[in-house]
This record gives sequence, structure tokens and C-alpha cells, in this order.
Amino acid sequence: MHFGERMRQAESHDKLQVRLVYSSRCMDIVCRLRAAHVVHQTRILRHLPAAGLMLDIGSGYGHVGEVISRDAPGRSCVLMEPDHGPSPRVRRRTARNSCWPLRGDGRHMPFGDAMFDAAWALFVLHHVEFADQAAILSEVSRVLRPGGVFVLAEDTPRTLDEYANAVRADERINFEPAGAPHNYRNADDWRSELRTRGFAVVDEFPVTWLGPPVTWWPVPHWVYVCRRQP
Repeated sequence: MHFGERMRQAESHDKLQVRLVYSSRCMDIVCRLRAAHVVHQTRILRHLPAAGLMLDIGSGYGHVGEVISRDAPGRSCVLMEPDHGPSPRVRRRTARNSCWPLRGDGRHMPFGDAMFDAAWALFVLHHVEFADQAAILSEVSRVLRPGGVFVLAEDTPRTLDEYANAVRADERINFEPAGAPHNYRNADDWRSELRTRGFAVVDEFPVTWLGPPVTWWPVPHWVYVCRRQP
């Protein structure tokens, strides 16, 4: 499934997802808590610059970007999401933290070369085809300044059982429609792909648990901290 097809498929469940997350104060609180936990577990704050323009790829409704921007007032962040355009409520909420939502296709980013000081893609790339993953990483390399930081966090199942468990977790945590794509790579494959796309991996580590738990068994995750090579 191509990136554009995922965007079209998402339209059918977008209204339900918006209603669940933004008509329910409880669900919004869960999303905020999960975003804070993801930021903590991926250790992303210690690697990002304290100031500059940043890009959140596959930002959802902006909760992670808000956590990162609140940590340092000098940061501003573009929240790029392919599945839905920002609602007025999301725009008002994220603007308070210098976060600006944009609907966009990661394969063809509407930005100039070397525009961003840092970027991240946290548990989103496995939702697109392998060829599109490569295209998105190439675009990240293009729009990131030389030496800029890129943090990639991904599910990395190693066996068929782990793969099936990762799919179950994705479907439950993201309210995914039937047939949504899951294109996981193992940790070595991601490392190789990053280097091919112009990134130097300067740190990497596993994450064994992310909350809230939605399956009996934890999904294995891997985090890569990269620098865009000159």
C-alpha cells in the first residue's frame, strides 16, 4: 500500500478517531500521558538542540511535539501528519507550544533543503511500504541541515509471534482500520537503511516497554539517534 493510499483509507475512520480523542477528555489525557512516556523512554530530549526548528514526522494530533517543545522554549516544531488535516481545536492547542500542524506526504516534503535543525519519526514508518520508508528517510536527510539530529524509534519484532503481537498492539493503540499496513524491519535492517540514506548512527538502544500496555507480551522496540552526514 502506497503512502497516498494510506491517506485515503484513513478518511473512513478519521471522524471516529477525532471523536474518541478530542470529544473525550479522558482519551486526551491518555494520549498526553503516552506521549510523555514515549519521550521519556526514547531519551529524545537529551539529544535534541535546545533551540531551532524541528520536524515531527507522523505527528498524529501533536502530543509528542508539544512535550518536546515545552521542554525548551527555544524550540518550534512542524507537526507533519499524512492521515488528516489539523482541526481548529488542534491548531489552537498546539500553537500555544510553538507547534504548527501540517497535512503532508513524507515522500515529498514541502520544505526547502537543510531547513530543519532536528527531526524525529517515532513508531510511524512501519505503517508504510518499504519503498516509501526509504523515500521518507531520503526526504528527511534532504530537509535536515548537515549535522542535524534525527531520532528514529521503531517496533522491531524478530519472530512470527513477536510480529503478530506487534500488529495486535498497533491495532489497539491506534484504533487502526482492518487491513492497515504493518511493515516492520529488524534492528539490523533499520541500521543499514539509515546509513544508506545519509545518516550516521551515534547512539542506539532497545526499549522493552511502552505504556499503556495493550497486549500481554511487550513489543520489542529500537531507538536510533542519528546525525545527518555532510
